[in-house]
Amino acid sequence: MNSIVKEKRYISERLGVPYESLSQSYLRAETNINIQTSKIDFTLQRNKATSTYVTERLLDLNDEFVITHFFVGLKSVDTSWDGSGVPLDPTDEQHLVAPVDTFECASKYFNSSCKAIYNGNLNFTIDRTEFIPEYPVSAFRRVPFQQLQRVFDSDGSQVYAGTNGFTNGLYGFANSEPTLINGRQTLDLSIDLGDSIQVSPTEGIYGAGFEDSPINRNKQYVVFEARGYLVTNAK
Repeated sequence: MNSIVKEKRYISERLGVPYESLSQSYLRAETNINIQTSKIDFTLQRNKATSTYVTERLLDLNDEFVITHFFVGLKSVDTSWDGSGVPLDPTDEQHLVAPVDTFECASKYFNSSCKAIYNGNLNFTIDRTEFIPEYPVSAFRRVPFQQLQRVFDSDGSQVYAGTNGFTNGLYGFANSEPTLINGRQTLDLSIDLGDSIQVSPTEGIYGAGFEDSPINRNKQYVVFEARGYLVTNAK
């Protein structure tokens, strides 16, 4: 029997959701980390987000979703600068072409403090009940044998060499007990770093003459993704 069929039957019996209402889907939330912070918060619900990115997939108010797997990764977006070395907000196209890394800062040019994310812990509270009290972010870290590296051409432009060797569709994901959430609940999802640090640079930090360099035209994000089933026709 197909494993998806078995999983849907189990979820239907366990959570009382009609089998025919379960459709494979995903959630994705992203948080910019060009900041000084001790805690990285994610917003999973569209009505609570002050702004959204084109690559996100958030819960609408009447949505219900069953989580079966979850993941944390890093995304670096090449963007433009404002003339003083501060990167501008990326365009939709720049977000869409940016890969999600399963390990910290693939290029030596980026701030190594983002490695602290993999020493942090993930907390997920649903309606003030801790669903995940402390889950190590290091559990999502995967360094593939063949790695995508950011390098620079002779003209200073940033290019990508190689391709990350992901071995399956759930590479880097952790299993979850099937958990039903909806767009009206109080969902608190965050990574605790343990101390306040500058996670990723907010402006050019490499000295005079480097302000327009690709190493200063970059914004970094932490990505949370949940796989599972959207409950269609939810009330």
